Amino acid sequence: MSSELLFAKYPSAVLEAGKSIGAKWLRLLDQLQLSSFAQDKRIAIKMHLGGGYGFSTIHPYLVRQLVSKLKQAGAAEVFVCDGPTAVRNAVERGYTTETLGCQIVPVAGTCDKYFYRRKIDPPFRGLEEVELAGEIVDADALVDFAHIKGHGCCGFGGASKNLSMGAVVHSTRRKLHQLEGGIDRDDERCNRCGVCAAHCPSNAITCTPGEPPEFNFHECKFCQHCVLVCPQKALSMSGGGYEAFQQGMARTTAEVLKTFAPGNVLFISLLKDITIFCDCWCMTTPSLVPDIGILAGRDIVAIESAALDMIKTEHLIPGSLPEKYQVDPADRRHLFEQVHGKDPFVVLRALQQLGCGSPEYTLREID
Repeated sequence: MSSELLFAKYPSAVLEAGKSIGAKWLRLLDQLQLSSFAQDKRIAIKMHLGGGYGFSTIHPYLVRQLVSKLKQAGAAEVFVCDGPTAVRNAVERGYTTETLGCQIVPVAGTCDKYFYRRKIDPPFRGLEEVELAGEIVDADALVDFAHIKGHGCCGFGGASKNLSMGAVVHSTRRKLHQLEGGIDRDDERCNRCGVCAAHCPSNAITCTPGEPPEFNFHECKFCQHCVLVCPQKALSMSGGGYEAFQQGMARTTAEVLKTFAPGNVLFISLLKDITIFCDCWCMTTPSLVPDIGILAGRDIVAIESAALDMIKTEHLIPGSLPEKYQVDPADRRHLFEQVHGKDPFVVLRALQQLGCGSPEYTLREID
């Protein structure tokens, strides 16, 4: 069954403020019939607030206008949420209660310990249960406000990753990454430089001068940052289970969506500042393709499918990729698959099989 998606194109045919993406955004929100969605509900807006040196996240203007429209539509409460570390450092990217017009709360409390357990039935490769963030589960309605990016583990990050990795606690993220395999070290290549430890976002690697790195797998979330930044290519993931990781993500996303009544989830995807790695890498890099626009709809599979369809290899901006990455315009694989070697559509097919939606869609452009 085809789902209608609203689309606000980033480029404007004329240089008029009323035709710009900011004005189109407001018109898109007006077309979403938010009154039936928001009336008397506590609404969680799940987004990635970024961290570190990164600043190519969702602009506070877009968030503020969304919050304002939800309140005007009768929402009892609106709040933005993400992980505790991202919330603590949100002000560095301009996210405050004053700029957004609502509270910013940690999805699972300040210590990442407020969650609900949900069984995975049937279990998937040892993944028997996931821990869903309490503030998400407690909300009456959810806006999944995703920022589309490339991703080294699963090809891309979008609406599904925003929930499967962002609406859970650390223990679940670790379980999902463990589906990929382990980390192997080539001691002949390793020169003990410590770059892997310096770039580990979980502080899971210890490097004593002159000694090889040691991994604390209790803290490690198998994000592959160390594998990708190692200048000697001394680290590798064993197992090669990126498809299993995507399958686990899909199952976790499905559990998040089950907590909401039909019609109480809205998906919005921003296709702007589309970089090689997601915001969890804590840095900003060049955009791979020109800014595309904003998608909105009620079907997660449809909106993910549309987002991927709009990101095309032929639009790759020269010089946007690091030197070691190469793409071939004649290659029919998706740009993200060429860059990261992982089919980004695996998670879409898994979500469809789980009954979360359909990849069929039609676009209604907001002029």
